[in-house]
Amino acid sequence: MKAKILRIIAIVLLGILILALGTLITGAIAKANLAKKYPAPGQLVPAGVGGYKMHINCTGQGSPTVILAAGTADFSTTWAYVQPEVAKLTRVCAFDRAGMGWSEPSPLPRTAGTTVEELHALLVNARIPGPYVLVGHSLGGMHMRLYAHTYPAEVAGLVQVDSLHEDQFILDPGFEKANQANARQFRPLALLNATGLMALAPQSIPNLGLPADTYAQWQACLATSSYFKTTIAELNGMDEGSAEVRDLKITSFGSTPLTVLSAGHEETVASLSAAENQKYEEVWQGLQPKLAALSSAGKQIIAEQSGHMVQFEQPDLVIDAIREMVVALRK
Repeated sequence: MKAKILRIIAIVLLGILILALGTLITGAIAKANLAKKYPAPGQLVPAGVGGYKMHINCTGQGSPTVILAAGTADFSTTWAYVQPEVAKLTRVCAFDRAGMGWSEPSPLPRTAGTTVEELHALLVNARIPGPYVLVGHSLGGMHMRLYAHTYPAEVAGLVQVDSLHEDQFILDPGFEKANQANARQFRPLALLNATGLMALAPQSIPNLGLPADTYAQWQACLATSSYFKTTIAELNGMDEGSAEVRDLKITSFGSTPLTVLSAGHEETVASLSAAENQKYEEVWQGLQPKLAALSSAGKQIIAEQSGHMVQFEQPDLVIDAIREMVVALRK
C-alpha cells in the first residue's frame, strides 16, 4: 500500500513537472513571437559597461533636439500623442530607461545618477548632439533636472510635466507607503511575465489611454521584457534616488527656460487613507511652484482638465509648451 501511494505521488509530481515545463516552453515561444511582431521602433544603442543596449526613437528634424523622459512604470510609448506633433517642428527623441520598454536591463542599481549617466552615454553613442530641450514626466522630470545640473552646457531648456520633486519623500511619509504598495502589486505580475503566461494572453493587459497601435506595442513590451522587475527596482530605489538629488542642493538653473505643467485635479491613491491622500496632494502641489522658481525664466501652467498623466489627458498643453520653447530658443 505504501509503495502504491508513493507511486501515485511520483506520478502526480511528474505530471506537475511536465505541465510546468510545457508552460515555460510555450510561454517562451509566445514571448519570442510577440517580440518579433513588435520590434523596437527606434534604434538600440550601447549605453553602459557590459554592452547592454538602450532604445531611443528619434523623429523629425531640426534643432534644438527635444528629449522625452517617461515617468515611473512607463517608457517611450507614453509620448504617443506628443512626439508626432513635436516632430513636425524639430527633432524629438523618446528613450527607454534600461530594463524598460525595448531597452535591455542594466546590471547597475536603478538610481537617479545611474539613469542620467546612461542617458548621456546613449545620446553620445547614438550621435544625437545638443542643445537639448529636456521634457520629463513625474520621475522622468527629476531625472531631467539632474541631467541639466550635471551637463548644463548641453541643455537649452526644461519642461517638467507634473514632475516629482526630490523633497516629496521627506515631506510626505505616505509617498513611500504608496510606492511600496505598488511594488507589492507588481510582484505577481513579474512572475506571470517570467513564466511567459502574460505573453500567452497579452490582451489581458489593460489600456491606460494609448492609441490602438501604441497600445499593442505597450502590451508586447510588458509581456516580453523585464518591465515589471525593473519597475519594482525603480520603486524600491526612488527614495534613494531622491536623496541623491536632494544632496546636490540644486537651487537654480539661472535663466534657462523652464516650464512646469502641473496636474489640475487630484487623483486618489488606493493604498492610502483619505488623510494620507490629502497630505500627498498638498505636498505635491506645494512643491510645483518651487520647480518653476529654479529659473528666472521659469513659469508654471496648471493643466485644469488633467490628473497626473497630462500627456494623455491634455497633450496639447505639453505640445504647446515645447513648441513655445523651441521657437523662442531659435529666435
